[in-house]
Amino acid sequence: MSEPDNGPRKIKVVDRRRFDESGDLRPDRPSVATSEPVSEPVEPAAPVAAPEPSQPAPAPEPTPGPTSRRPAGEDTAQHETSPLFMDLIAGLAQQSEMLLTGAQGLPAQPAEAQRMIEYLAMLETKTSGNLSAEEERLLSGVIFQLRTLFVQHNP
Repeated sequence: MSEPDNGPRKIKVVDRRRFDESGDLRPDRPSVATSEPVSEPVEPAAPVAAPEPSQPAPAPEPTPGPTSRRPAGEDTAQHETSPLFMDLIAGLAQQSEMLLTGAQGLPAQPAEAQRMIEYLAMLETKTSGNLSAEEERLLSGVIFQLRTLFVQHNP
């Protein structure tokens, strides 16, 4: 399977580009490449009517998907507590508190703190029925504490 050694192999390089550096068609190339298939436009086919069934098919029952909402009163014990969600709530609460009190030599920014509290309230509304009992307690408790702190710092 080895090739006979007849000396150095010669490689021939062929430039098959149709255009030169300036974008003009090269004179030594044909205007249409022979290796490229030319496709004709295809006419759309006429729609085929489906035969009508003698009895209507029963409609499929909707199955709850990942985006379906559960009623707010449904038992939340079946949901697992997510440490990542808990960290998110704690981080947003900490930022809100720092904006309210002006921590680390920064001035208090009550308008920004109010916006962060509104974000947490929106998160509570949008995740209603999808949280574990522990997550619901944490989120509602944090919102209550931050609103109380906001009222105390902005009479």
